[in-house]
Amino acid sequence: MNRKRFYILSFVCLIAIAGQAQQLPVFTNYLLNSYAYNSAVAGSTPNASINLNYRNQWVGFNDAPKTYLASAYGGVGKQRKVALGGLVASDNTGLLSRTSGYVTFAYHVNLNKNYKLGFGISAGMIQYRIRLYDAKVADKGDDLLSGNILSNNVFDSNAGLYFYSKKLFVGISGSQYLANKITWVNSQSHLSPHFYGMAGYTFDINKNFSLQPSVLIKYNQPTPVQPEYSLRAYYKNALWVGVSYRTKDAVSALVGFTLREKLRVGYSYDFPVTKLRSYTSGSHEIMLMYNFTKPKKKLNSDEIEFNDIDNSIKNKLKKQNEEGAK
Repeated sequence: MNRKRFYILSFVCLIAIAGQAQQLPVFTNYLLNSYAYNSAVAGSTPNASINLNYRNQWVGFNDAPKTYLASAYGGVGKQRKVALGGLVASDNTGLLSRTSGYVTFAYHVNLNKNYKLGFGISAGMIQYRIRLYDAKVADKGDDLLSGNILSNNVFDSNAGLYFYSKKLFVGISGSQYLANKITWVNSQSHLSPHFYGMAGYTFDINKNFSLQPSVLIKYNQPTPVQPEYSLRAYYKNALWVGVSYRTKDAVSALVGFTLREKLRVGYSYDFPVTKLRSYTSGSHEIMLMYNFTKPKKKLNSDEIEFNDIDNSIKNKLKKQNEEGAK
């Protein structure tokens, strides 16, 4: 086997890995599983949840990126200040696959009766695999490309802060911030640090309708800052539709529903706004979330009667206070 050709091929593989590391998997439904971007989101909801994501990017391209993600997280103990979580993801593009797994520890504090602040940190491993035997080359007799898989493992860590209430959320986070090295056949690359900012607010229009504008800002050197703006309209917190714009990339349509406050299903379709639109019809993404909500306690007749009396007294006092203020 020609050693020179081996080094050339290894160098090409490293370029592929570096290119992949410059942009971690993209999720248009980032609001439905913000934990994928920020470890501090773990434990920020009242109930534990399981999330499944699938993204089929650039439909029409051979060997286009496909991403699979599964995660779970929830609070621990009565006060639920501590939260634990885990995430596994697989990103496949052509000959290259990237599989990662993380465990998360998060801690949340009450700033006042409305606002909380969470801190989260994740640690795990990333495995890169390159299927050389699938490479299409002119030299069919090349032994290097017969049944070989190049692989490498690297330790990684992510961390974030998350400020939130029932209607507002603001988060900042960093992924691959250790920039650990990847050594591969006399060559070396490293993980590219990614930084994210996320914010949103829910406006109640009336009893049934609400609007939620949000923004996700991504940055990793040397690519420029990339904001993504989203707007969702909710009906009774059970159905929603929305639009999203990822600058210099795509416009997205969003739709989803919640079933019995437990199962959430979200779907998005990205329409490219770059020259890629001549070669692909877009990208599909679907997300499933299951919340482990506690069953609502059924009141007996005595409790119902007591609550009615209590509410009557409260309404009477409220009316007296309003008349006194006049």
